[in-house]
Amino acid sequence: MLERWQRQLIRSLFHYSAKRMDIERSFLVKHPHVPDHLYKYRQFKTNHLDALNKNVLWLSSPDRFNDPNDAAVSFDSDRFFIEDQSVEEFIASFKEFERAVNAGSNWEPKKLILPVQQGEWRRRIIANLLKDLDIPDKDKFAGFIDELVKKHAADGVRRMSDGFRQGFSVLSLSKNYSSNLMWSHYSESHRGFVIEYDFSKLHYSDLRRRLCFPVFYTKKLRDATRYLARPDMHDFNNLFGQYMCLIKQSVWEYEQEWRIIHAIGPSHANRELEMPEPSAIILGTQVEKVDEGTMRSLCHARKIPLRRMVQQPGSYELKVEDVLV
Repeated sequence: MLERWQRQLIRSLFHYSAKRMDIERSFLVKHPHVPDHLYKYRQFKTNHLDALNKNVLWLSSPDRFNDPNDAAVSFDSDRFFIEDQSVEEFIASFKEFERAVNAGSNWEPKKLILPVQQGEWRRRIIANLLKDLDIPDKDKFAGFIDELVKKHAADGVRRMSDGFRQGFSVLSLSKNYSSNLMWSHYSESHRGFVIEYDFSKLHYSDLRRRLCFPVFYTKKLRDATRYLARPDMHDFNNLFGQYMCLIKQSVWEYEQEWRIIHAIGPSHANRELEMPEPSAIILGTQVEKVDEGTMRSLCHARKIPLRRMVQQPGSYELKVEDVLV
């Protein structure tokens, strides 16, 4: 269940209507709830160690994540609004759109004078086209055409969702450094390490803090139709994409994830992000001696506190202890 401040954040920043957004209020609501420390689970791989030495982490597009539903967009195109017009007018509008695209010109849809939902308009047009035809089972035939169109629309939804997932840059962090599952999944079965970042020292205006949001966990895939089906596109909230990147299935709730999200486009989505100096490094319970030596040297040279996870006797619980460097 969402906390009160999270509901306020969603209403202020990710409202269906752009006219009801209050961006600065949303950041003020979120600011005191950003965790003092956030963590990144790592392995003793060359690229992870290189990134640590450079003080960077990698932003990735959601299509590269291990969850195929991460940042997936679902919507019902039948509920989109179009102009209530004849078939001839629709074809003329479509040809105008095609000419603009082929010429490389900017094309903006005209303001809707008589908005109607696309599904309603299509079913009415099909019925009008069939009414004068001498064929049996017109209703059945109309239903068959409607289902074909819906199938084509569903393919379009999948294509749009795939493209959408390629266009955002996401850095996943966690407020939980002692999760057995996360140590197992992301830190090579407890043989890796965790980087601790002190977000309490980042200024309110620092983009790493400003663009860091909690993940919202849900049992159902989020339906984006109300964001996309706007009779007035000037009322479209173009931040809805960031919101889609913050929604995950509730089975992932144990990760206690926070995400830094940039809407930067597919060609630049996967890239480095400069991070603050680590406030600590935490070794896993099964770290190899050679890897521990590597980290001791690094932490000593950069004066970074080094700690270790220790499993408590007779328990699955992990506790953190300081390591002298």
